Amino acid sequence: MSQSSLSPLSSQLDAERTAVLERVAGSVLSVEAQRVRQSAFVWRGGLLVTAAEPLEGAEAVRVLADGAAAEAEVLACDLRTDIAVLRTSQTQRADLAPAAGAPRTGQTVAVAGRAASELTASWGSIQMSAGAWTTRRGASLSRRLLLDVRLPPAAEGGPVLDLDAAVVAMAVRGPASQIIGIPVDAIEAAVSEVAAHGHIAHGYLGVRVVPLPLGLQARHRLNAGRAVLIVADVAQPSPALDAGLEIGDLLLAIDGDALQAPDRLLGRIQGKRPGETLLVTRRRGTVVDELTITLGARPRS
Repeated sequence: MSQSSLSPLSSQLDAERTAVLERVAGSVLSVEAQRVRQSAFVWRGGLLVTAAEPLEGAEAVRVLADGAAAEAEVLACDLRTDIAVLRTSQTQRADLAPAAGAPRTGQTVAVAGRAASELTASWGSIQMSAGAWTTRRGASLSRRLLLDVRLPPAAEGGPVLDLDAAVVAMAVRGPASQIIGIPVDAIEAAVSEVAAHGHIAHGYLGVRVVPLPLGLQARHRLNAGRAVLIVADVAQPSPALDAGLEIGDLLLAIDGDALQAPDRLLGRIQGKRPGETLLVTRRRGTVVDELTITLGARPRS
């Protein structure tokens, strides 16, 4: 094929890709929190969705688009599905529509994002579209989607779009440098729960903790990292109280993972539902033990 015949085809492809991005540009926003820069998009009812894991423990963030900035409330941060739902007072923006058909292996897609006020796009394909699977945090998703696409850090949480500018999935980072697509039915389920109840039911432990920095000798003695968490308050009533946690207890690990920051504990609790359990490694005095605590429902203020 001659170079002259390729040029019109290339120009047409460029125009089609540009058109896809123009259709969604007003509905893709940048999300900023402490140490976090990622993307979000409008799903329905003015609610935004984005990746949950980078926002672990956050209660409010800032969203930006077209040079305008506004505060957004984190209504839900479900670490099991990696879906966070946000609400902002910013002017109403158009909802993005879900794709009509199931994602196909080899299908051309784009991940739209925002770096501050600038729209970004990464084109690629669906590397694998397989059946149901369970995430590493225990959520059941209807489809396993792996993406063959470059995902800049600021684009995580952005929509994965087909050539009709419909949403196929949400792009997030997975283990082993994989780029994973969170299916649209999981997004819809999360937004529906928030729209109906104002939140996704999170687990509730009922403790307030503060980090306790450790010197080198203390790290060796406790077999811990640079810090542990010390219980500063226990709510009454609460699952923590029922399990026997007391003020002054040191929390060393949760589900086998070392604890060094309150946000890590809060995020792990929020990633579970009422009725699920946490395995907490505690030190009281010279005694180290493990408590299996059944989480309750977080009280609504």
